[in-house]
Amino acid sequence: MRVKLYGLEGEAYLKDGSVVRLRPVNEKDYEGLKDLYLSLSTESLKMRFSYTPSEEEVCKIVESYLVCSEDEFGIVALLGDKIVGHAVYRKTSGDSAEVGFVVREEFQGRGLGTILLGALAEIAEKRGIKIFEADVRADNYAIIEVFKESGFPVEITPMEGKIRIRMSTSLTENVIEYFEKREKIATFNALKHFFNPESVAVIGASRDVEKVGGRTFYNLLTYRFNGVAYPVNRAAKAIMGVRAYPTISEVPDEVELAVLSVPVKYALEVAEECGKKGVKALLVLTAGFAEVGGEGVERQKKLVEICRKYGMRLIGPNCMGIINTAPETRLLATFAPTPPNEGSIAFASQSGAVGLALMDRVNNYGLGLSYFVSLGNSADITSNDLIEFWEEDGRTKLIMLYQESIPNPRKFARLAKRISKKKPILAIASGVTPAGAKAVASHTGAIVSSSGIAINALFKQTGIIRASSIDELFSISEFLLHQPLPKGNRVCIVTNGGGLGAITSDWCHQVGLEIAELSERTQESLRNLLPEIASVKNPVDMTASADVRMYGQTLKTVAEDENVDAIICIFVAAVSEEKSEEVEKAVISAAKYANSVGKPVVYIYISSDSKDGVIGDEVKVPVYVFPNTAAKVLGKVVEYAKWREKSVEPVPTFEVDRARAASIIAEAIGRREWLSPPEAFELLRCFGISFPEYEYVKTPEEVYEAAKKFGRVALKAHAPNLIHKTEKGAVKVNLTPKEAKKEAEEMLKRIGEVEGFLVQRMSRGVEMFVGVAEDPSFGPLITCGAGGILVELMKDVSVRVTPITRQDAVEMVRELKAYRLLEGYRGGEKANVEAFIETILRINYLIEEFPEIVEMDCNPVMVSSSGAEVVDAKIRIRRNS
Repeated sequence: MRVKLYGLEGEAYLKDGSVVRLRPVNEKDYEGLKDLYLSLSTESLKMRFSYTPSEEEVCKIVESYLVCSEDEFGIVALLGDKIVGHAVYRKTSGDSAEVGFVVREEFQGRGLGTILLGALAEIAEKRGIKIFEADVRADNYAIIEVFKESGFPVEITPMEGKIRIRMSTSLTENVIEYFEKREKIATFNALKHFFNPESVAVIGASRDVEKVGGRTFYNLLTYRFNGVAYPVNRAAKAIMGVRAYPTISEVPDEVELAVLSVPVKYALEVAEECGKKGVKALLVLTAGFAEVGGEGVERQKKLVEICRKYGMRLIGPNCMGIINTAPETRLLATFAPTPPNEGSIAFASQSGAVGLALMDRVNNYGLGLSYFVSLGNSADITSNDLIEFWEEDGRTKLIMLYQESIPNPRKFARLAKRISKKKPILAIASGVTPAGAKAVASHTGAIVSSSGIAINALFKQTGIIRASSIDELFSISEFLLHQPLPKGNRVCIVTNGGGLGAITSDWCHQVGLEIAELSERTQESLRNLLPEIASVKNPVDMTASADVRMYGQTLKTVAEDENVDAIICIFVAAVSEEKSEEVEKAVISAAKYANSVGKPVVYIYISSDSKDGVIGDEVKVPVYVFPNTAAKVLGKVVEYAKWREKSVEPVPTFEVDRARAASIIAEAIGRREWLSPPEAFELLRCFGISFPEYEYVKTPEEVYEAAKKFGRVALKAHAPNLIHKTEKGAVKVNLTPKEAKKEAEEMLKRIGEVEGFLVQRMSRGVEMFVGVAEDPSFGPLITCGAGGILVELMKDVSVRVTPITRQDAVEMVRELKAYRLLEGYRGGEKANVEAFIETILRINYLIEEFPEIVEMDCNPVMVSSSGAEVVDAKIRIRRNS
């Protein structure tokens, strides 16, 4: 099972937003564990062990915790270098284990006990432990509550003088959802210190507003921050009329948020001072960290360690600040020259330059921001944390992201999929590439590394709308903030210039929109309304003589047509005698009616003074200068609306022989990178994946005897470094037993060293393939497509980031060009598509259960009317996993 909570090592959020690090216990933890247990009160020790052990007994107990084995495993939670929590299980019998844990008393009540229990359960489940048991004192209410509040199914049985607790270790969807809710609370509590601080100190504030610290403090004051602002400067008594302090330690009051704008050589020292001061949130504008490489990487690592040590959260380093436009806060903690309007867009950017460009443009579009965050190096707080915070924020209606990398893509996908159902997420992504320079050997690896489609797959799965530019980002935002989502892709174009209508129609076709066929009733109404020379078919050309009345009535008429889902209205000012202001009023009035029946309207205004934006007050209509912009925006919004209508479904699981599969992989680790054919097929068998009958033999004579059992056969030679067999003449098909023997002899001469021959019953059907390649940015990518020897050349593939649902698998298959072959192209036999879909899902389940698999190629998969069979399988195992 791939990591669903924390894995063997990870970070976890406490309820107050601080972060602890989890890892397995090791032999160097003696002093740390002893300090933890001896720090506990007599009452706490009694509750943990049902008696009060002496100091000598505690030392012996701690010694017994230091060694992990197959039957015993322990983890610790650390804040900085201090162990603040410990949990351990010891196998009792079968698939059950006794579990126990302690939390340092000052950390109790902050959710750490539940985190330890969940992390240990995740590890135990993978090791075959299905049940945790604990016998606790009947009055140990705190521990009982930790179990009850863990989200896991729990049985509580009263016994004489004690309570027996039994808990399943299975990480069900409900359990994961519960932990996500807890994490959401922790995220909110961490970020509120950044976005709603009562006090802010700018360390490195300057009288010179041309300097970063000076501009940041100036912005804080002039934006009318509603808290207390403290300038920190070693040389100045006052900054902009506000008393300054030499160091943050000398600020007389508590400081909730500290903004660092100091030379990089002082940054760690100042961060340490902030931690000692009790600062909750650290915003580091200073550059010179991981982005410069070398010493900067180590410097950033130390900065994070300081933050963890004191429980501070960090945005940056190398960022340009944050903004909260809420009237009750008014926080402009940035050196950006132009503050944005207040609005309902929350924007997070990994690039300072993109952030500046956005704030420069947002006001021009008549839009505004609720929040802005420049993430910089994302050393701690990432876009994952921000979108989770903004999910429930009432002021935020739309989320924008500029991504150069995807931190923790599996978590990002999980969050984005959930949040996109409530609020649109728009993104620009650049520099995010898949396997790239990674050396790949399989067809799947070659396709994924050369296609650059991983980010598109991730966005498609999660409902994120990808924009190609900042202007497109705003153009889509205008629509989403002001117009209803269309119920389908059928568009009606209304214009006073026939040529523009035709151009717009062409663009609509290019982006997958359908030009609606207007009903006879609608066309008759338009004939009675428009000049005789007008076209009442779609596009509706009202001609250059169209007046304000025609615009209003025509738009309302087409809005009433059940065949229309959205309307594009075009006004070419040069051919009309009407004033543009009057036409706008008519369009706005008609849009109000169209919106009331659930149909969006966009406006293309062609004139010398044209510019993108919105018109209207009560009802706002997006305005675009060019037809291609309008069509692209509408096309992307239609796709998003379609995605939102999808039902939420779980990732499918199957009854499998996991123990046997684990044994096959364990035997291969350290011995070979690629599984042998028998190992690969046996692994497929464990997961219920079909393949043709075969025998694996050593000599041409054995090839002959095996082939006699199957009749016509396929023959494949296997050698350690022989990956693409066809290119080496190592695959021959449809052979008689005699032909198979002869070909085996030829292969020995041609290839040289051969480990064995696969003699396989011939399989018939449409050649498809399913594969997996591990991407360094996104994790495993699963692909399917047209198979056989032309798979890399044709590249008729669909890609998704794992894990996938059944709906994902269905979409993958249906978007292939080869899908027509499966459906019975030109009278061909209709293949069992459901069997192919199930094969994809079983392979998805296999790689989810075993992260040791880093590359997999099932090519071809023969799909016929009777089912789907994997004819050839190559599986690569992670070295030293």
